[in-house]
Amino acid sequence: MTTIVGDWINKVLVSDSQFSDEDTGIKYFEEKIVAIDGGWLGVAGNWSDCEKVVEYINKKGKVKPKLKPDSSFIKLTKEGLFYCGDDLEWERAKTFMAIGSGAMAAEVCMRMGLTAEEAVKWACNVDLKSHEPIKTYNL
Repeated sequence: MTTIVGDWINKVLVSDSQFSDEDTGIKYFEEKIVAIDGGWLGVAGNWSDCEKVVEYINKKGKVKPKLKPDSSFIKLTKEGLFYCGDDLEWERAKTFMAIGSGAMAAEVCMRMGLTAEEAVKWACNVDLKSHEPIKTYNL
């Protein structure tokens, strides 16, 4: 899946780059964070839902798009750091938050005082579906 860490204190989103296509058994490397109005959006899970969520956020749509199950999102804007699942019920994170298959490893690292970049790097070492290169997006 992925590892994405948001750090509200340092105003940064950090992600790994590995995409895993389980249907074909192929992995490739790509950006997992996209620009939205006033910030950044990270996607873990079904990348095909990304465009729907970006459009919903940017146009401030009133009807939530229908998404595939098991996706999670994290966004960083000047209003704060927010995360949600495929229900798009956004919750505020007061300090940091991680999403994706490497989230637990990354959160442990953050609790130990590592940076978001270091947390994603360590998660890449233990999570089968996360891999460098690491990408950093500042607010």
